[in-house]
Amino acid sequence: MESVEEIIEKVRELISPLFDEQYLHLVDIELRGHRNNRVLTIYADTETGITLAEITALTREISELLDVHEELIPGSFRLEVSSPGISRPLTRPWQFRKNIGRYLKIKLLESEGKKNIVGLLEAVAEDHIVLNVGKETKTIPFSAIREAKVEIRW
Repeated sequence: MESVEEIIEKVRELISPLFDEQYLHLVDIELRGHRNNRVLTIYADTETGITLAEITALTREISELLDVHEELIPGSFRLEVSSPGISRPLTRPWQFRKNIGRYLKIKLLESEGKKNIVGLLEAVAEDHIVLNVGKETKTIPFSAIREAKVEIRW
């Protein structure tokens, strides 16, 4: 029997061409539950935010592909295609670019000293981000970031 990770990797290989064709980003894939009560969640996004129409069309196409390759996921499952939402960690430069002008909470790697930084994302380069933290501007390399999330300000 294949592991969840192996199933996810096979699903990724199967559906990646759909994302490439439509200039969409495959953010993540999750498979939860047990053999006959599983949920396959696929997170999709674009540089400017994915629309409901794009999610609907993508859901239909992924569903058709999975129907043809029914042996890929043993047992029954429910398919969910969703935008990543604001609470998911930012992991790729395009996700950071999409959030310029928003506050981010950054958890740094232990080796970086201070563990958490909250600041306004001002810029994104190939290998780092620029945060306005109070009256300072901080340049943080992607390699120093353990986790980054959008911080909602009320």
